Amino acid sequence: MSEKYSVPALDRAHAVLKLLAEEPYVWKLSDLSRRLGISKSTLYSLLSTMERLHWVDRDRNETYAAGSAMGDFGSAYFRQYDLIEQFRRNGEPVMRRLRESVQLARLEGGDVQYLAKIEAPTPVQMVSGVGVRFPAHATGLGKSLLAFRPEEEVRAVLRDETLRKVTVHTIGSRDAFMKELTEVRQKGYSMDLQEGVMGFCCVAAPVLNRSGEAVAAVSCSMPVHSWEGKKAEAMREIKALADVLSTSM
Repeated sequence: MSEKYSVPALDRAHAVLKLLAEEPYVWKLSDLSRRLGISKSTLYSLLSTMERLHWVDRDRNETYAAGSAMGDFGSAYFRQYDLIEQFRRNGEPVMRRLRESVQLARLEGGDVQYLAKIEAPTPVQMVSGVGVRFPAHATGLGKSLLAFRPEEEVRAVLRDETLRKVTVHTIGSRDAFMKELTEVRQKGYSMDLQEGVMGFCCVAAPVLNRSGEAVAAVSCSMPVHSWEGKKAEAMREIKALADVLSTSM
């Protein structure tokens, strides 16, 4: 990636953390200053901020080590892979019972990014492979992900009052979309009725962490001709799957 948009303070923080990870509780401020070529005044401000954020820890000898926040970040990094494995293990029986594909996704800016998919052996499939991104406001997954985020964050993601119509059924107004998110929070699941892809309907539910924030969402998509017959069962199955994955978080 180009260094054109680099933030020097973050580069310095990275250098500090890399050194402290290799040699914890060895380096004092003056030693770090000499080793990394960072002035003491700049480093003092940097370390003070990092200590406040628990990025670093300082002992009574004034030496530093990586702080508890680094452990939290590391755990979160590996949990996302645990989540995919849990999804595959628990989602496979759901797919077999519904005989429809099941997806796992996360929010990436204003888009939904698919993390995993368990495909049903059916001839008609919606394109939603791993890595595919889709406008969050046009998907059941996106509704479940955004419904459990702070309103100001949702409005920051959906900057314009008018939302892009992906199909004729896509919600085109941000206010109308925000109103639907309120209903999603109350019900605990969301639906996409041909809003993202013509001919397909979807039910989705959020995977919540301990703070009640949606870190991911699961869904089942199916052709519109199967929707009425399977809708109620799909809602129960997807909500139950989301609850199981939330517990694992």
